[in-house]
Amino acid sequence: MKNDILYFKFSDENFAAKVLRLLAWPILCAMLVFLTSCSDFDKEFTVQSANSTVEVYTDGTGFVSEFFDIAVKKAENYGGVYVDIPQRFTDASGGVHWRDFQLAAARRDGRDEYYSWENNVPGYSIYIGAEHCKNCSADLPTGLTKIQIAYWLGRLVRQEGGREVLFLPAYMGRVHGQGAKKTLTLKLPPGGTLRPSQQDRTAAYDVVRSAPNEIQVSIPAGKGDRVLPDIEVEYPAGTFVTVTSGKRVEWWLSDHFLPFISISGLLIAGLFILNRWRGWRLPACSIAVDSKETESISPALAAYLFLDWKPGAAKAAFMASACHLAMKRMLRLSGLGEDCEASDLSARQVRKKGKVARARWYGLPAVTRSVFGRIEGERPVNDRRTVVNALYGFERDLHQIVAEEYRKIRGGVDRTRLATAAIILALGVAVAYFIGLLLYSAAISGLLLIVFVVVTMFRHPERFPVATGTAEQFKQALGLMVGLPVMVIVALVYIGTTEVISEQWPYLMAILLHIAGIIAVLAMLRMPTSKQRRIRNNILNLSRYFNGEMDGPAMSVECYEHYLPFAVALDVEQRWTERFNLWRESQKMDACAPDWRISS
Repeated sequence: MKNDILYFKFSDENFAAKVLRLLAWPILCAMLVFLTSCSDFDKEFTVQSANSTVEVYTDGTGFVSEFFDIAVKKAENYGGVYVDIPQRFTDASGGVHWRDFQLAAARRDGRDEYYSWENNVPGYSIYIGAEHCKNCSADLPTGLTKIQIAYWLGRLVRQEGGREVLFLPAYMGRVHGQGAKKTLTLKLPPGGTLRPSQQDRTAAYDVVRSAPNEIQVSIPAGKGDRVLPDIEVEYPAGTFVTVTSGKRVEWWLSDHFLPFISISGLLIAGLFILNRWRGWRLPACSIAVDSKETESISPALAAYLFLDWKPGAAKAAFMASACHLAMKRMLRLSGLGEDCEASDLSARQVRKKGKVARARWYGLPAVTRSVFGRIEGERPVNDRRTVVNALYGFERDLHQIVAEEYRKIRGGVDRTRLATAAIILALGVAVAYFIGLLLYSAAISGLLLIVFVVVTMFRHPERFPVATGTAEQFKQALGLMVGLPVMVIVALVYIGTTEVISEQWPYLMAILLHIAGIIAVLAMLRMPTSKQRRIRNNILNLSRYFNGEMDGPAMSVECYEHYLPFAVALDVEQRWTERFNLWRESQKMDACAPDWRISS
């Protein structure tokens, strides 16, 4: 329900198109800011009186016809008014119910008029009049004008023991909360007895039986009619049409629909997070290294996992991949330090051979093959290439290739999480729509999105494209220095100038919790899966194994060469080589130069 009085839209389509291209989503919020901040109903209109007639039928429905006498004081005005229709009510026992509503007509001065309506928690806001900006031809003429609205109300009877109670609101509609004098004429079926209210009704309004089956209610000017007690008329059982069980179930679902969808989104978010959190718990500590896990990942990924994806992991990942190539006899290395050189690059020849040789090449991880391409592209000196020189300018691509390998281990996009976030979003949008705070909620969401983008921009500038040309740089600067501040101001002004009534506050809190639930569910997309956690734990165990702190595969030449690239990735290749030399001495093996080393 609007806090301000009247509503208008910009009619300058060219200007709106330009703003839309620059600011995208906030254009609608900007329109509503001007709408709410510029409206001044009291200076342009005065509600002089309101008269309503309600005719109740024995099927439990009523036909309402209302007339509002409105004095137009200014020639330039907004061209229409909102009529608020209450549908949500609380009975004497505290139960919340919803009256059925069906609009029959909306007229101005006896002629059909343009109308639209919006949802809100107490009921509906019906706009009668053309929506436009000031200085447009649709301004209402000065003087007295009569607004008429007619509609059907249903579900006006409830059962209480052996009696039937007809309950009617003390007011049917109102124009922008104006406290004008109001008269209600109630035409009722015969046999009814007016029930005394538990509240002090006499202080709220006067009730007079003007005819045997007619009651007249007078509400004095200035009375806050939102909180007036309902008018209750008691009838003998059987006066109205008996309601079927199916209809009662339908009514119950309708009464609890809004709380249900409000709670459903929160329950879905909570259950999803709880389920994933329970599944995210770390597995029991292993007592030995799982050799199968190391066979399924590249040494480069081991380096990034061990160093927690820090920038310094690129060098360790690159050197580990070079060592991996040497272990696969794709090249030879002069050593394992940063100053090592590579020679005898044989992968190109291997790829030209038969299927077995090509399978051996393409069986290598993608990052290992990419590292070979970088080393191969270095200019050789005496058939030797400095390995670390090939890393320069390759760090970002290396990180992306390893991250892609890590995503494949994850199993692709987690569609369950995305679907859950979409369901919560849909429920949150539905709640915002039915309580009349859709744009208000969009303004809050947009404000949070802008804050997120700005924080991400400062923390991770590499994720945003860099403008190359002068025109692109100007547009980017204009968007950052003008566009974002304007959007923030628009959102804040709209949030600050829009009234949230008491009935809307609980649902607004539910919407905010929906937003928090969506953020939490999407944040879990970055959490590692059980397989990813298992691989990382195995890498940590591998480090302990290299240092002799954990059992693992029995030492052998094959074992040493298989795990040497991982030892390089974890920066313990010296300790791993020392363990191998001690084993070799215990086995009385002669020292020899391996064929993956460049001979002196």
